[in-house]
Amino acid sequence: MLFRSERFYHMILFNHEPKTADSRREGCLSLTPSQNRILNFFFAATLTGIFAAMLGIILYYVYAFASLSGGSHDFDWLLGIFSDFVSILNISLTDSPYVVGGSSYPPLAIAVLYPFALICKNVFAQYDGVHLTADQLTAKVILHPQFWVALILFFILCTASIVAIVIRKYRLDFKTSLKVTAIIVFSAPFVYAIMRGNTIYFALIFLLLFLLLYEHPNPIVREISYFCLVIAGLIKIYPLFFGVFLLHKKKTFPAVRIALYFFASFYLSFFLFEAGFDDFFSFTERLGSFMSNDLRLLSGVNLSLTAALYKFFFPLAPDFADGIGFTVLNLSVLALIFLCATVTAVVTKSDFSRYVIASAIVVLIPSISYFYVLIFELLPFMQFLRDYDTLTPKRRRMYTVLFFFLFFTLSILPKNFILHSASVLTMLIVEIVTVTKGEILPRLSRKS
Repeated sequence: MLFRSERFYHMILFNHEPKTADSRREGCLSLTPSQNRILNFFFAATLTGIFAAMLGIILYYVYAFASLSGGSHDFDWLLGIFSDFVSILNISLTDSPYVVGGSSYPPLAIAVLYPFALICKNVFAQYDGVHLTADQLTAKVILHPQFWVALILFFILCTASIVAIVIRKYRLDFKTSLKVTAIIVFSAPFVYAIMRGNTIYFALIFLLLFLLLYEHPNPIVREISYFCLVIAGLIKIYPLFFGVFLLHKKKTFPAVRIALYFFASFYLSFFLFEAGFDDFFSFTERLGSFMSNDLRLLSGVNLSLTAALYKFFFPLAPDFADGIGFTVLNLSVLALIFLCATVTAVVTKSDFSRYVIASAIVVLIPSISYFYVLIFELLPFMQFLRDYDTLTPKRRRMYTVLFFFLFFTLSILPKNFILHSASVLTMLIVEIVTVTKGEILPRLSRKS
């Protein structure tokens, strides 16, 4: 007989009593022939991308470092590989991440890497008091084996958690799980996120837990799922938009509780460090400076709508781009898109549309949205595989092309990702138009 603790674990995570191996196999969803075909297509594309990327990246890096050694600055960004991970590890060991460390990360995004920082504590101590840029510090730290132990543990923990939750949520059998795991792990945004060592992995983990548990029949488990969404928001803020899943279910009070939990936890999170709430104003100042930085808005790896608008106007009218006129225009565009997206995400009966819209907002609305944010597009991708047979042939073809473009491993190599941003925007517009024409307008006409 199973111990009570084991039975409780199964009931919370799986929403049923523990089952035998035979019953678990019976509980797996079987894929239709068309679902198998599309899954096999992406799996084959992933394998092709792996081999192509291995060769391409090797050649690219050889050429890049040869250029750097020759004095070229075209590939300086390569020196920043793993720099997010190194910077947060270093900052987490300080008493004040904002006054001393100069960070713009939320407190919890720093705190979650503290256990990994302890592995490298002696390494960072060697460079304490030495004035180094983030890239220079990274170049020195990655030479130590302790760093690689911390990075590998971080990657294994995050990857295993993400894959396990996805397998559970979509009830995948063993063979399908292997294919899905390969597609996720070797997708371009996933690879890019590990190249940076960004804490976005943790945000995705807790967001997945929310999506897995928020409809659980046990009210305690549902409340736990709300805290999971709060934690995802405390790490990256923008996953909070997935609260539209609750609003769709007309769970307004839980959505309000999440907002209250978030604001209370956000302020309390500053006490994770010795400086306490004194760091709050330093954080807001540094965050504002980070998000309004002209160089970041012009960066080719920034996928946000704000960056796209800025890149359009800056060459044509630099005074307008840096003035109040651009700010008003930008906020108006963002507000309109956000409002339309929120309404359609709440109203639609299609989970696929809701996943597409929510993920697109997460990618496009923040003013600084680097390539690794596309990791959230794995959510509508999984729903795409699940709902493939219910979509029209035209939408099947369109999303197959777009997801292939977003996830193909080799697409990580360019420095400019404007086409990726355009792809996500296309998804958003298509779903807003589809929901409006297919659900909202007919509903309004019936009422009138």
